[in-house]
Amino acid sequence: SSHDETHKEILPRQPPPMLQTQKDEDALCEETTRLEKYLDNASGLVFDCDGTLIDTMPIYYESWKRSCDELGLEFPIERFYSLAGAPVNDIFQLLIDEQLGNDKETSFDSSEEKREKITAEYCESVKRKHHAAVEAEGRTAGPIDTVVQIAHQYHGKIPMAVASSGWRDHVIDGLKRIGILHLFDAVVTADDKSVSNPKPAPDIFLVAADRIGVCPTKCIGFEDADFGMKALKDAGFLYASDVRLLHMYPRNVERRNSSLCTTDNSTNSDENAEEIKAKC
Repeated sequence: SSHDETHKEILPRQPPPMLQTQKDEDALCEETTRLEKYLDNASGLVFDCDGTLIDTMPIYYESWKRSCDELGLEFPIERFYSLAGAPVNDIFQLLIDEQLGNDKETSFDSSEEKREKITAEYCESVKRKHHAAVEAEGRTAGPIDTVVQIAHQYHGKIPMAVASSGWRDHVIDGLKRIGILHLFDAVVTADDKSVSNPKPAPDIFLVAADRIGVCPTKCIGFEDADFGMKALKDAGFLYASDVRLLHMYPRNVERRNSSLCTTDNSTNSDENAEEIKAKC
């Protein structure tokens, strides 16, 4: 049916690890090898959720697209991925400022009553409605196995946390649904009162490290977005793992090129890392 075809397009399945060929492995980056080196020295692990532990990004974009179509805002998929990690409210405010700042026409009636509706808060309520509709259609995201297996491997050995810019209820529900919520000692989201500034600020990762009682300089962080990678580095983490470079990561495989592969994401050389370490 057409519904089934749409479902397959929006939720690409990951091939099982055993289908990976030697040629594929040779062509991919050595992020896994670098990560293993740092894992030996880590005392805590902190994971982003969407796009890192759970392959939510395709269905998230579907709800974003429906929302923006209704609101008369433009939000191409390339922009969506470039802003990954930012809170929903902040993204909507950015789009409003860019596209409606000069009284540009929207799909709404031009009356003042309608225009007053275009606030970030109103847009977020529209997004929640469409997200619920997408889920009601049976489109649910599965685990990103190459990252989830790391969480399983270190469960019970060192403390672990989730640090996500997503809505707390959605993060908790997603982790429960794929059966991994129990792996983590803490879950911190952007709406947590202790998180003063969202990613790319380091706050959420510093709070997560504090909740599991581990100095940031002894933590490894896992991220799939540029905002999150910056936040991890500014938090002074021992290592910031860009999961987009890991073997079998389900998105942007063709972009794993040599320029990305040579990056060492350790952060202890940063001045702010030294300051953080001094406080531990």
